[in-house]
This record gives sequence, C-alpha cells and structure tokens, in this order.
Amino acid sequence: MFNKKIYTKIICVSIFIFSIIGMIKYNNLIDNNHYIETINVFENNKSKRYVYPLGNIVGIKANTDGVLVIGYEEDDIAYIGGLKIGDNIIKINDKKINNSTDISELLNTLKTNEVKVGFQRDDEYKEEIIKVKNENDEYKLGLWVRDKISGIGTMTLYDPSNETFFAIGHAITDVDTNKLLKIKEGFLYNANNLEIIKGNSENVGKIKGEFDLSKAIGEFDNNSNFGICGDLLLDKVDLLSGQIELGTSSDVKIGDAIILFEDENRNIRTYDIKIEKIIDDSTCDRDMVIKVIDEDLINYTGGIIQGMSGIPIIQNNKLIGSITHVFKKNPKKGYGIFIDEMVK
Repeated sequence: MFNKKIYTKIICVSIFIFSIIGMIKYNNLIDNNHYIETINVFENNKSKRYVYPLGNIVGIKANTDGVLVIGYEEDDIAYIGGLKIGDNIIKINDKKINNSTDISELLNTLKTNEVKVGFQRDDEYKEEIIKVKNENDEYKLGLWVRDKISGIGTMTLYDPSNETFFAIGHAITDVDTNKLLKIKEGFLYNANNLEIIKGNSENVGKIKGEFDLSKAIGEFDNNSNFGICGDLLLDKVDLLSGQIELGTSSDVKIGDAIILFEDENRNIRTYDIKIEKIIDDSTCDRDMVIKVIDEDLINYTGGIIQGMSGIPIIQNNKLIGSITHVFKKNPKKGYGIFIDEMVK
C-alpha cells in the first residue's frame, strides 16, 4: 500500500494546460518500436468494451455556469457578506447569471444600493444580501469574478458505444482558487503553432499554442474530478481507425507500458514508460505513479509537461489509464488515473 505520509509530501503539478486534431490517422503499427493490435469495428467482441485511443493536442475554451468569485475588491464586509473565494454566483435578485456581463447589465438596470446574491458552495445553494458599489454612476460588486477559461490538453479516447470523447483525466479548476469549475458550455479546437517548453528539475514545462477558432471540433459541459467528456463534431470516419480493448483497474500491473502522444511532426506515436506504483487508496484521485523512460520523449519535452494531461496509457494491448499530473521537481515522473475512473 502506498505510504500516505510520503504521498502528501510529494509536490506535484496538475498538467492541465489543456491534445484531438482535425484528422487522427494511425494503423496497427504505431511506430517501429511497438505494435498495437486493433480490431475491426464490425468484429467487436460483445462481451468486451472497445474504444479508440487518441493522444492528440487540442485547445479548450469554456464558459462557466455562473461566475466564480476569485477575490475581493473591497475588504468591507458589507460588500462581501458571507461570500467566499471559490463560491459560484448563479443568481442576483432571483435573476439567472451566466457571465460577468449579466452582472454588470443587471446591476446598472436595478440601480439599487444592495442586492440578494444566490450562489453555490460545495453543491449547496446559499443566499446573501450585499452592498453594491456606485462609482461615477456605474454599479458593480465589490468582488473579482471569472466566467471563462482556456488552455491546452490531451484527448484520451473516443467511445463509440455512447459516442463520447474523454480527455484530461482530472478536473478543470480555476487557476486562482483551485476550485472545480461548473461548465455551462465548452469547446475543443485544433491547436496550431505549438511550442514545447521542456521541463526540468527547476521548472515545469508546458505546451503553448494557438487555437483555430474558425471551427469547433468538440463540445462538452461535463467537468468532473476525472476529466471532461462530450461530443465530437468531426466526421468520425475520417477521424478514427482501429479500436483496442478498454481495460479496468485490475488489468494494471507494475512494469512496462506505453503512452500515445504527438511527436514533433504532429504524428501520433508510442513512447515507453514504466508503472512504478499502484496507489491503493479509494479516497485519492491519483491511482498510479509512472516514469517516462523513453529518450525520444525526454529529449522532446523533458518528460511530462503541462498540456499532456489525458495522454492514454496502454499496457498489454489494453487502454488502462491516462496521465494526469507531473512531479514538480522531477518531470520524468508523474501520476496517472485508471481508465475505468474516467469513463464510469
């Protein structure tokens, strides 16, 4: 069993800078090193579940359901009430709030000195009466809020049985509060002009890129502790090739495995890793410790970097998990999640 005391002292970094591209093409022979046995979709074994493994870089943009409180403009309790950083404002004077523009428009229509704010905290609905600021006849709250997020991440799989994609392997959280964001609508885009900033013992690396906003390639509104999932908006005939069996936690073994990720030419290929530990703790959202041992990937990225969360892990020809976090002081090591946690 993984030592809980050691676990709590290891510093790790979520690798959600947020990877699916316009067309994903790979055959049975992924590269010269590894052969992944895929099946024809029409020959599917009905007693098993088969999915398409991905491993591609995408841009992600999303609007929150309501607005997240990320700070206070005023220290005066009258302007704050009982609201705390991390609360999600969803109503003002019983009017639905979708974004920060709604707040501004409503306050400047009401023109009152105080309002009733409805908000969610840890899935519990609460209300508070707070004062409204009036500066040069412009009404606003004494709070800093956020209603949009964007980043880069990696696609894990597409499940044809329910026509759903899965990605990232952990929650999209607010960068300031680390709170899980309630997503109203989110979209995936092709990521272009990628720049890889390698990780090292001093700095966590990351993927930087631009989004092609002319056409969304996926949409989602489900954001949980185990990642995001939603619908692809691409022609799946062009997008996908062979399927592999979806594994379970009982299939995961200490030892060699491979991951799928884009190389410098935007082609999907395999890289070698080792699964070093399996974490026997049902309260933990990190199920295994993995180590990158592939020199090609180490030379390319330094190991695991931000933007690689969601990379599919394959062992014994089964999709068994995805990478989710990187150790802050050691980019060659990180955490993964069991695939059945992602798709349940």
